[in-house]
Amino acid sequence: MDDADTVLRADAPNTVLRGGPGRAGRLAERLCRTDATQTTLKVRSGNCYDHFHAEPGQLVETDGRTLRVFTWSHRTYVAE
Repeated sequence: MDDADTVLRADAPNTVLRGGPGRAGRLAERLCRTDATQTTLKVRSGNCYDHFHAEPGQLVETDGRTLRVFTWSHRTYVAE
């Protein structure tokens, strides 16, 4: 039987989002779950969307997991 702590859950993060506006002017870094075929992401953040693109071949190891890297490209606002 597998130890519950060593089995990667299906909803566990597999992507790190880097860059973009963060709190107090710092760069943000967030973990999320994405489909392996996605090359762009649009993430809702309040009244706007942050857009990210995949960095081909760039992977990072965090807590025993391999994460794909997406970099912030721009922000758009929700039309009123």
